[in-house]
Amino acid sequence: MTIDLTQIILAAITVIGAIITRYLIPWIKSKLDERQYDVFNGLVRVGVFAAEQLYNSGKIQDKKQYVLDLLKGNGYQIDDESVNALIEATVKELKIELQK
Repeated sequence: MTIDLTQIILAAITVIGAIITRYLIPWIKSKLDERQYDVFNGLVRVGVFAAEQLYNSGKIQDKKQYVLDLLKGNGYQIDDESVNALIEATVKELKIELQK
């Protein structure tokens, strides 16, 4: 007997997204102006998508570190815990998009 966890996983992603939207994003926005936040968020998104491709081709070993290095290389000095949460949220978005 197999158990389909799809609905549970989707519900968990929804809850995580709501938490991130409610608490993490406003906190990051308070640290950055609107333009900086848009650039930062876009950089995280591009970094996550690029890291996935580079990892799959064997060019990098650690996807999260690639994104962190990309952000730091572009001058963003936000604590790793907050960045990690945004990266994880973006990874979840990527997985959802890939399932479509």
